[in-house]
Amino acid sequence: MSNILLKGIAPALITPFDKNGEILKESIKKNIDMNYGQGAKGFYICGSTGEGPVLTVDKRKAVAEATVEYSNGRGIVINHVGAASPEEAILLSRHAKECGCDAVSSVVPNFYYKYNDNEIIEYYKKIADASELPVIAYAQGLYTGDIVALMEKLIKLDGIIGVKFTLTDFYSLHRIKELNGGDINVINGPDEMLLCGLSMGADAGIGSTYNVLCSEYCKLYDLFMKGDIRAAQEQQYKINRVVTLIIKYGVIRSIKYILTLLGVDSGEAVFPGTPLTDAEKASLKQELTDIGYFF
Repeated sequence: MSNILLKGIAPALITPFDKNGEILKESIKKNIDMNYGQGAKGFYICGSTGEGPVLTVDKRKAVAEATVEYSNGRGIVINHVGAASPEEAILLSRHAKECGCDAVSSVVPNFYYKYNDNEIIEYYKKIADASELPVIAYAQGLYTGDIVALMEKLIKLDGIIGVKFTLTDFYSLHRIKELNGGDINVINGPDEMLLCGLSMGADAGIGSTYNVLCSEYCKLYDLFMKGDIRAAQEQQYKINRVVTLIIKYGVIRSIKYILTLLGVDSGEAVFPGTPLTDAEKASLKQELTDIGYFF
């Protein structure tokens, strides 16, 4: 069986909250429906975009259950289970299987400790054993070793099928894609460089801004797959004008505000994250209007 679980575009789903910090499940449903309608192939939940690492275990379970329910088999649900406590990560891995997720993912173990490769490998083994689901490793700045060498070891383990690559070293991305005869699910992470990742062999893209630009990323992916690189390049530039504004005003809070403007009430970032001020909201909305985003 192939390790390529995900191809195409999958938003890293935000987690919407009301003023009391309770999850807005109806908003999860609206966001899922909207993005599937625009071409999404699934969702990545409870990662940094979904604020999973700062949520309680019970809330993370609730997000997973709601996403699986509302996704209703229309695409792939990848549950990020990484947590400060490995015990919590293992607990969430078991729950991912129980509630019907298609795969799990995790950052490397707690960033307070510089675990060596053997320790990291044992961690991913535990995640795979606990979930009995395909596991997608996570390459990002918390890991400072040789990511290609690590993935060469991980892909040989039962259950490990690929990596979410949220680095900008696309040479390493390509080297990873060459592992295991190419049968490794490499997923691009940096939103603003999706075309770079695809050009170097990525099978798919997962990103924060996909929540509010899903149709645009799907268009980019389709243009690339058709071989129209120049048009795909222009599409990436178009996307990046919006991404630049989202970064300028704060990624999570900007995405939640834009979603609310789109009719998906998403609340604010989890404490200690601060909401946009009224002035910031007005300014962001105006700048989006000026570049022809959606108003």
